[in-house]
Parts: sequence; C-alpha cells; structure tokens
Amino acid sequence: MDFFKFVLGPYEFFSSIIGGIPLVLAIFLLYNPAISVQELILTLQTDFSIQFLIVLFFFSYLLAGLIQGITWKFFLVLCDVFGQSYHYFKDELILERDQSLQAMGSDLDLHRLDFEDKLVLLLREKVGIPKNIGWIYSRLHAYLKENNRPSVVTADLYQATHIMYRNISCGFLLISLVILLNLIRVRALVFEQLILSIMFVLLAYVAFVRSASFKRWYSREVILGFYFAACQQ
Repeated sequence: MDFFKFVLGPYEFFSSIIGGIPLVLAIFLLYNPAISVQELILTLQTDFSIQFLIVLFFFSYLLAGLIQGITWKFFLVLCDVFGQSYHYFKDELILERDQSLQAMGSDLDLHRLDFEDKLVLLLREKVGIPKNIGWIYSRLHAYLKENNRPSVVTADLYQATHIMYRNISCGFLLISLVILLNLIRVRALVFEQLILSIMFVLLAYVAFVRSASFKRWYSREVILGFYFAACQQ
C-alpha cells in the first residue's frame, strides 16, 4: 500500500496528460483545416523528437487541468442524455432515509435496520448530513484520511481515472466536430473523413461509459470505506 501511495501522484500526472492529448489534437486540426487525421499522424511520426514530445505533454497537461469544470458539465449532460448513473448510493435516498429515521424517533430498532439505514445513522453521527448533499463526499473523504487511508488511495485512483476518461470523451467529440467543420471550411466532401468523424463519436461514447463506471467505483469506495471504518469504531 505504501508503494501504491507513492505511485498515485505520478499516475494522476500522466493520466492528466493522456486525457488532454485529444484536446490538443482537436485544436491543431481546427487551426489546420486542410490536414486530415491521417496526415497528422504521418506529420507527428516525421517530426517526432524529445523536445516536441515534451511540449505536447506540457500543453496536454495544462489543457486537461483548465477544462475540468467544462468536462464535468459535459459529463453530467451525457449522463442525463443516456440515462447513466454515476452514484453508488443516490444523494436523494440519503435525505429520504434520514427524514424517515428522524420520524421514527424512539421507536428505532437498530437490529432491524438495513444497510442503507445503518449507513445514514453513521453519516449523521460521524460527519453529519449537510444541507447541500453534494458536500457529503468532501466530508467522507476527510473522515477517511483519518480512519481509512487505503480507501482514500483507492478512491483517488478511481477519481483520477474517471477524470482522464472524461477528458478523453470530450476531446474525441471535439475532434469529430472539428473534422466535420473542416470539411465545410475546405468545401470538400470526403467519405473517409465522415467515417472517421463517426468513429470518434463512438470512441467518445465508449470513453464516457468508462468514465461513468470509474465515478461509480469512486462513490462505492468512499461510502463503503466510511461504513466499515465507522463500524469498527
């Protein structure tokens, strides 16, 4: 686990670089409408150098960090469009169970409670349930740092991978749109470019699905890590 914590920082760094590369390619194609993706790959192979690679990684890392807020909104829109859930335990359910448990008052029988009700009671006791339920993960993350650090490391790994796939999904979609825009700008209808644009849309969807999966795993790790740590106390 100590080695895992040591490599997590570099992993987050390189995952940011990988997530930003499609964005860099989309910007390059936008400013070079006459060049196709195939020609771009050949150009990169011809002009490849260590200096070029360092510059590419630098801009990729900067872009991935700068647009995280945008890609998060993009991710939420896609979740609504495709009906994907990124929660392990829905926020609304926490509030509903909390209100139900408060209404039971002294009639509460701890031995008959299911997992969700026990979890809500532990949340109320250990970290409190905020009015803005979206803040609950920040509180749980802070609690885990003190009581269950292995779960923090695992959750951070899932979160970094989620962000990487989220950025890749957005970048692939931008590449697809740029390819279509460039076809209009150069006034040429190339069937191969249309197929390539559709392919990038499909890749964007696949990356989005992977991103949603890692976000669910992050949510699961934080909640279950908190539950078992709180039960041991």
